[in-house]
Amino acid sequence: PRLAHSSPFFVGLRSLRGAGASVQRARQGGSQARVRTSAMGVLGGCCKFSVAIGIVPLSVIVAVFLETPTVLELDAASLEASSSSSTEAAAVGEQSSGSTSGEFGKADAEGFGGGGMFDRIAFVYDSTNKWMSLGLDQFWRKTLVQECLKLEKGDRVLDLATGTADVSLLVGGRLRDLGADTSAGPVVMGLDPSGEMLRRGVAKVEGKGLDGMVRLVKGDAQDLTSVRGIDAAGVLTEPMDGVAAGSIDKISMSFGIRNVPDRAKAFREMKRVLRKQDTSRVCILEFSLPDGEKFLSKVAKTFITKVVPFIGKIATMNSGSKEYEYLERSILKFPKPRDFAAQMTREGLRATSITSFAFGAVHLYAASPV
Repeated sequence: PRLAHSSPFFVGLRSLRGAGASVQRARQGGSQARVRTSAMGVLGGCCKFSVAIGIVPLSVIVAVFLETPTVLELDAASLEASSSSSTEAAAVGEQSSGSTSGEFGKADAEGFGGGGMFDRIAFVYDSTNKWMSLGLDQFWRKTLVQECLKLEKGDRVLDLATGTADVSLLVGGRLRDLGADTSAGPVVMGLDPSGEMLRRGVAKVEGKGLDGMVRLVKGDAQDLTSVRGIDAAGVLTEPMDGVAAGSIDKISMSFGIRNVPDRAKAFREMKRVLRKQDTSRVCILEFSLPDGEKFLSKVAKTFITKVVPFIGKIATMNSGSKEYEYLERSILKFPKPRDFAAQMTREGLRATSITSFAFGAVHLYAASPV
């Protein structure tokens, strides 16, 4: 006869099966627990690694913001020594290459750097400047206006390579605060070779209510004798008389001198239009390749050579990648700060100081007519 399911035999068998299942579940639970523990460990390690990686650029950004700019006062002897060495280097380079492209004092001659190039990237210029400078570009420009130009109520100011008029706006606002007299017309002239940049600049000037104080014109820093007016629609006037000799008290130029084909010629034009007086000033803000001797200087150098072209490519959706690659090359080819100051002095603009920002990536040159 069949054994009843309630017999001790079946009861024991079910107990053994239940015990086996419990052991199996316990084993599986232990394995899952170990997997979870291992996964949490890996995840925690990745998080710690990511935080560590993130701290490095964050620390660099904080260091740049907290950096105290260094000021180098220049004397005639040091400038003369730099002038001799840079002149010899230029001569050697010209003999070996047989070309003036890349020659000291001349910008790259590949069709980049002029008004046409900046017309193509004008739509992202302001925003990429902020990204590339970590938002410090306005601080550098304000330092130029407030500490270098030393504006006075009766000053007439020429802002070369004005672009979208950031410096012209700062100068115009400061002169308005000082009570500048504009009865004879605007006292600030912003000049640039790019019509598209100027068109945007005119809109900004009008938006700030400074159109009676600031006037933007299209022209060439190498020849200031003729300019063309422009409005917010980008319509140009016929050529007209430019900047008269001895008519300007202060000249500013931000991130533009390295794009001028012949810098010496631009310097001579600056000297021509400046009034020969003790208060006359030339203030030039420009990028430079850091020496890379210290860690943060190396970081700044890498940022210029790697990050700047990448940001330009992303910002323009690849349409302006070549233009931003040119900007990187123009920084690489730009003279060392002392050599550049020496060139200014040779052309009649005596460099008096160099202020260094961003661990050597940006320099502000102050000069006066000799």
